[in-house]
Amino acid sequence: MEEDNITETLRTENLEIDLLITAIKGKIGYDLTGYARASIKRRIQQLVIDENVNCISDLIPKLLYSRQCQSNFINRLTINVSELFRHPISLLRLRESVLPYLESFPRRDIWIAGCATGEEAYSMAILLEEAGLLNNTQIHATDINTEVLKQAKTGILTKGLNKEDAARYQASGGTSSLSKYFSTAYNKQKLSQNLLDHISFSHHNIIQDQVFCSAQLVMCRNVMIYFDLKTQNRALTLFNNSLVQNGYLVIGEKESLVNSPLSSLLTTIDEPAKIYQRKSSEHV
Repeated sequence: MEEDNITETLRTENLEIDLLITAIKGKIGYDLTGYARASIKRRIQQLVIDENVNCISDLIPKLLYSRQCQSNFINRLTINVSELFRHPISLLRLRESVLPYLESFPRRDIWIAGCATGEEAYSMAILLEEAGLLNNTQIHATDINTEVLKQAKTGILTKGLNKEDAARYQASGGTSSLSKYFSTAYNKQKLSQNLLDHISFSHHNIIQDQVFCSAQLVMCRNVMIYFDLKTQNRALTLFNNSLVQNGYLVIGEKESLVNSPLSSLLTTIDEPAKIYQRKSSEHV
């Protein structure tokens, strides 16, 4: 009997989640069907606690009529974990293998998808500055979360510079002092304006939207791990179609092209660093 009750509870909970996903798509326009079910379920359960309601069904009217609840849900949905020079080995390999390729272009476009609060875009601007490539380069940083984009646009770090940031910067091949690239006021650090001027921040949903720009380099790290396989492949196709011929794609250290049809269209440049290069101009 107890097992039957657990089964019925899970069935009801899954029905509630399906109804909520339908409501979100109809009201806000976000299609959550491509997210891994376990990931969505955890975030919805946390929102039940945050909104102080009794069950998932009670969330639906709040999500339909409360903009604050909608904003809270999007914040829960998106994992806004970011830091300067995250996964430094990947950035070191970028310095060595990809930046020399970018030198051959009179104008360069780089797309950073899932930029969160901006630290990855700030790091890329510093790398380009040190390579003498920042001029005539535009970094396009996008995210689904409008709130974190507002923060990212300011250039102000959500956390102050620390020794861990400096260590990752050095491990990525940094050639100066990291603090050189930031100004300090009121105990907060802001990216130098001449670097920030080369970054644009825009809203973009890699699950639903189309190609954002044509780029020599696309970076999307540790975003696709929250998607199911079908949606991961859709995102990878989007990124591949955004790359110029022989352009580069960088994904997260926990992500892989294994079992993806895109693996035949990309050459592995450095598997540990998750750097790949587009083989041809054929779109899939």
